[in-house]
Amino acid sequence: MDFIHDTFAIEVASFEEWQNRSRKNSFFELVYILDGTGSQSVNYVKYPYQQNGIFLLPTAKCHQYIINEPTKFLFIRFTSGYFTPGANDQVDYSQWFSRLNFIMGNHSYHPGELIDDPNEKSQVKRLLDVILFEYEHKGPCYAFIIQNTLVSILGVICRNIQRRILKGRTFTDTKFADLLNFISFNIMDPDKLSVSYLSEKFNVAETYFSEYFSRNASERFQDYVIKSRLRIAESRAQYTDLPLQNIALELGFTDSSHLNKMMKKHFDKGMREIRKGKIIE
Repeated sequence: MDFIHDTFAIEVASFEEWQNRSRKNSFFELVYILDGTGSQSVNYVKYPYQQNGIFLLPTAKCHQYIINEPTKFLFIRFTSGYFTPGANDQVDYSQWFSRLNFIMGNHSYHPGELIDDPNEKSQVKRLLDVILFEYEHKGPCYAFIIQNTLVSILGVICRNIQRRILKGRTFTDTKFADLLNFISFNIMDPDKLSVSYLSEKFNVAETYFSEYFSRNASERFQDYVIKSRLRIAESRAQYTDLPLQNIALELGFTDSSHLNKMMKKHFDKGMREIRKGKIIE
């Protein structure tokens, strides 16, 4: 792995037979199939891959690639600090951290293609080709170009995951769909999730906002926000080694006991159960 930046690394590797790779301290890994065929296996569930396949792999757990034809991979590994700007960064990526959390909290982690829509898949392929070119040629500002391209890729990934969450559901009120997207992509920013802020931004009377949200979402606004944060907490418990207290504080809960209580209330499982592998259904 070449550490292009202290929070992400890139590797191009060819295999005739899969070899286990060290992925310690990884947040997740984006995998692009440059050539070859075979199957991706996650937790012993298999899914076929071929050239131009795009996959997202979380940290740890059981995974491998069963190679039928010699395969060339592009691996882009992210760490938990990806969107924490460094002292020498030219761009502040912290505003994108909620989107990274959105991916972690809502991706199914089952094997399979990351993007279903062929047009959007082609778009991501073009962006990945830019990353591959910059990585191989290492021209001036190549790391900066790679960083910015990754931001665009993660934006497209978020949009696809959001569609899967809605499961084809459409809203007669298009403003409400925009509201849900805004909440999802700003789930870590409490200031932007206040009723007063959202009411003004989406032109809904503050006194009517709770009723407006419940009528369209079929659940209370605060429950929707809490459940969204709990999904992120579930992913962090499952796929990172972060202490439960740290997870609780970063997600806006008073402490780990508060987080555990809310998890049991909404999903009937405690954080320690989740960390041991009992994923929320």
